[in-house]
Amino acid sequence: MSNASRLKIVHLLREGPHCVGEIAQACALTSAKVSQHLSILRAHGIVTSERHGSEIVYRLANPKIAQVCDSMREVLSEQAAVNAEIIQLIHASEHSL
Repeated sequence: MSNASRLKIVHLLREGPHCVGEIAQACALTSAKVSQHLSILRAHGIVTSERHGSEIVYRLANPKIAQVCDSMREVLSEQAAVNAEIIQLIHASEHSL
C-alpha cells in the first residue's frame, strides 16, 4: 500500500469491480503495470479476482479496506496541515529577524 499506483487502484475499486483495462485507463497506467500491482494486492489479500468470460474482474476483498484508506488519508492530511503551519511559522520568524 506504500505505492501511489496501488493506492489509486484501491481507490478506484472502492466504487465497485473493474477489469484490468478499465483500471489501466482510469489510473493512466499500462495494463501490464496494473496486472503487476493487482498481483501484489491479491497476494496480500487486498483484492480478489473472478473470471467473467474472457476477463478477470477485481474487487476489494473487504469493504473495510476503503475505510482504512480513508482514515489514513485523513491522518496524512492532518499531518500535512500541521507541517505547513510549522513551515509558515519558521518563514515568518526568519523574516522578522
